[in-house]
Amino acid sequence: MVEERLIAPKICSKDYWRLAAKNFSDVKMLAVAALIIALRVAVKLLKIEIAPGLALTFDCYVNSLGSLIYGPLVGLAVGAVSDTLGCIIHPTGTYFLPFILTEMGSSFIFGLFLWKRELSPMRVLASKFTVNLVCNIILTSIFMKWSYYWFYGVEKAQAYNLINLVRIGKNLVLFPIEAMLITLILGALTPALKALKILPRSQKKLELHLEDILTILGLLMISVALVLFYIAFLKDFLSLHNVKLG
Repeated sequence: MVEERLIAPKICSKDYWRLAAKNFSDVKMLAVAALIIALRVAVKLLKIEIAPGLALTFDCYVNSLGSLIYGPLVGLAVGAVSDTLGCIIHPTGTYFLPFILTEMGSSFIFGLFLWKRELSPMRVLASKFTVNLVCNIILTSIFMKWSYYWFYGVEKAQAYNLINLVRIGKNLVLFPIEAMLITLILGALTPALKALKILPRSQKKLELHLEDILTILGLLMISVALVLFYIAFLKDFLSLHNVKLG
């Protein structure tokens, strides 16, 4: 049997998207997708509060793992299904359909960065930073303001800050520790996934060299420092000095 190649064609090529679309007809990929959907729905309400108003959630770890396996296109479908099921099983407020795009977008971005690529700590960090910026900060802020217009009218929508420094601050505080944990989880699970033939045998383990270990330790110290800074100063400051746009 010919070994499946690890490195996919360039993202801008038609071959890349044909290869990604083939996973919709791969029974093993669909089984993994179903498992990831179940896990993402199960962990939606799980969180660890590390400071008042600041909590670690678990979806990004399951999401990044799934997107590493089945790529960006199946990731879009997984994001849509898991968000819909999560809202049905664990409703937390009024449902607003456009928010589904943040779940789909995060899976898509993780897939672009991780699927059929040589894994490295810097690539994982870049994927999580992009998800935080595009999905958690930009898209979520836009959809929040849109939902205020839809449900509460123009007056309340205008009172909502599109550039929300509290959301930006929280994402910056959580980014180092989330990126560090994703790196460690993917690195630990890669050998098992190769043994189960879920990842190609040519997929190299996410190896941590000395500089990577120092980077992770640095991220850990930065995370601790940012959380302490958030508790002592940033939370109240951002709440009082939020920037209003429109």
